[in-house]
Amino acid sequence: MPRQADLQRLTLAGIAHRCRHETELFLQRQGYDPRYCFELFRRAIIDRSQRAWECIYGVYRPLVTGWVERHSALAASGEEAQYFVNRAFEKMWAALTPAKFQRFPDLKSLLRYLQMCVHSAILDQVRSAERSRVDARAEDVAGQSAPQLAVENQALARLHGEELWNEISARLRDERERRVVYCSFVLALKPREICTQFPGAFDDVREVYRIKENVLARLRRDAELRRSLGYDA
Repeated sequence: MPRQADLQRLTLAGIAHRCRHETELFLQRQGYDPRYCFELFRRAIIDRSQRAWECIYGVYRPLVTGWVERHSALAASGEEAQYFVNRAFEKMWAALTPAKFQRFPDLKSLLRYLQMCVHSAILDQVRSAERSRVDARAEDVAGQSAPQLAVENQALARLHGEELWNEISARLRDERERRVVYCSFVLALKPREICTQFPGAFDDVREVYRIKENVLARLRRDAELRRSLGYDA
């Protein structure tokens, strides 16, 4: 088994070839050696090798395409899968500096981050598209009086607005609450879909239900939020 120093002496073409081979073994659920692909990432990020990054794109594009196509929010994005494949790689390239690369001990952690970039790219686009639709609807109904709704429905139905989202977000206690609220009321995902979309983030689907109910109850009791929405005027 080659040492890290031996891997670094191999040519880029040799590393890329072995990375493709080991990736095929992985996809076939056979034993594989992840160190060749990790070395390819190291050269791309530490050495800032554009050629190494192109090799990574060639090796992992099919895997990333699969992640994009299976993402529950793809249909709501209005874009083709290839658009998000490119955005995900761009996000990773821009975010991972040589200093940050030290935080990734193995190939598995790098691929988890790349999958997060897929998720982020799609949600960014969905958020942008939703904001555009909300702005268009706001122009259509300008001057009309809105019905008095329960505070949680009134707030969350307009969650796409940046100011309102900031108000809601400031009242959420952690990233899990933000995920549940955004996925529930912007992406219209069901608790089971949220639990599936974020493996490991929640114990089970019951926890997603519990978080959602707790947030709604807290928003109902928030007098300042009710006043800002004009609910108690």
